[in-house]
Amino acid sequence: MKLPDLSRRPTSLVQPPGGPIFLQFRLSLLQLLIYAAPGAVIPLFSLRLKELGFSPLAIGLCSCTQALGSLIAPMLAGQIADRWIPAQRCITVCAIVESILLWVLGGLTNPWAVFAVSLTWWLALSPALTLSTALCFAHLPRPAQQFGRVRLWGTIGWVLPGWILGFWLADSQWMHSLIGQTAPAMLADTFKIASVLAAVFALYTLTLPHTEPQRRGQGLLAPLAAIRLLWGRAFIVYAACTFGICMVLPFHTQAAPLLLADLGVSPGWLPRVMTIAQFSEVLTLAIMPYILNRFSVRGTMLLGLVAIIVTLSSLSIGRPLGLALAGLACYGLSISCYLVAGQMYLNHRAGEHVRASAQALHSWLCGLGLLFGNLLVGGVRHLFHEASTPTFAVGATLGGVLLTIFWIGFPKASSD
Repeated sequence: MKLPDLSRRPTSLVQPPGGPIFLQFRLSLLQLLIYAAPGAVIPLFSLRLKELGFSPLAIGLCSCTQALGSLIAPMLAGQIADRWIPAQRCITVCAIVESILLWVLGGLTNPWAVFAVSLTWWLALSPALTLSTALCFAHLPRPAQQFGRVRLWGTIGWVLPGWILGFWLADSQWMHSLIGQTAPAMLADTFKIASVLAAVFALYTLTLPHTEPQRRGQGLLAPLAAIRLLWGRAFIVYAACTFGICMVLPFHTQAAPLLLADLGVSPGWLPRVMTIAQFSEVLTLAIMPYILNRFSVRGTMLLGLVAIIVTLSSLSIGRPLGLALAGLACYGLSISCYLVAGQMYLNHRAGEHVRASAQALHSWLCGLGLLFGNLLVGGVRHLFHEASTPTFAVGATLGGVLLTIFWIGFPKASSD
């Protein structure tokens, strides 16, 4: 199988100086920094809310703010970046707002206040995530061969804060002495550390390569033009399964930290243990061109669906701890082999004039799935009195349904 030809590039881009290797380094650093702040917050978010005494339903409601942000913001941001304002400037504004909101979020204890500020945070971060992907696709000469290795640095950016927080929450004296803090570490510190990381990212965005808006939208709204361009059997199945897998992912992100805490993993080790999934994600992203050539887009995405079933099935058993950790290692495959490969498929299908809007469409599908998924996890945990086994079993069952739909419905020819 040959890789899709994803090498089309807009002619209106200003070619950044420094050569292709330096360009890949700059885009890799972009991915690393943009994922650092959410990588610090998300693995410990549900644990922090449980520490505040939130109910399972309140935790599910606050966790769904990521989904609401993904639904509301990126479609507008994609339209703006495709038509009017350079993508890198949109990202800068989003990063500044993100840094401010994360600092505020660390001091909140009321469920509705946490919900409101968390939602506003995601309204700022979601467009930045979408536009950073579109910017990479716009500037890389060969996205099919290069994007996976650029995107893996986003996963590394997700992992690094987990280890930093692990040492911080373990009250490592050498780390606290760097800033002169004598008070014991708290889970609330997570948000302030993430705020500092977002501020560093905001500064870096000022150096990003210029991405000229196309100013040639198709129809009234560029995202609608993207939907019309992509419509067909393959896209319908892809869209349905993307919605579905994002509905399943919260069974990991919301419930897995709570399970690990119940299994005796300390707060100092929990963020580090949660990074196990990202190590497998980095590995598969590094060899993504080989995987796509060997299995095609369809086969690669099927592998991602199998991985999420294995993850949630092992977590439903829960004990011993080693089995749960093995399941976490498989989770990274679902991100790289389904979601990242799906972004490449979507970029291949989209025209150059709606590239940012096509990625916004992907974020919208993910956001819709995450919205239902986080609410579903909260409801399932409430129904089963916070028991882990039935909670993860529901997620694994949904994963099996998605695997069947994709296997039957996604045509092989679409992945050639």
